[in-house]
Amino acid sequence: MNFIEDFYYGNIEPQTRNIKQNSDFQKDFSRLCEIEAELRTKLSGGEKKLFLEYVDLWEIIVGDLDFDSYKTGFRHGASFALDAFYTDN
Repeated sequence: MNFIEDFYYGNIEPQTRNIKQNSDFQKDFSRLCEIEAELRTKLSGGEKKLFLEYVDLWEIIVGDLDFDSYKTGFRHGASFALDAFYTDN
């Protein structure tokens, strides 16, 4: 149990996810990628530019939400620790 040391030296990558083969998530994500690739080839001009802007903004929003969830997880963990060590009950 060298969690703090591993975290400090970058041996823990909290954003890394293991996706199980043939899971619903993996299937949905694969389909999403297929649809995006198909739309990239079928759209042109202003429509393609608008779609690519949509994709880029969606990635930014999802990244921001992931980061917020990450911070919230740390805050909840700290709250659990405080409650466990400093509650008189």
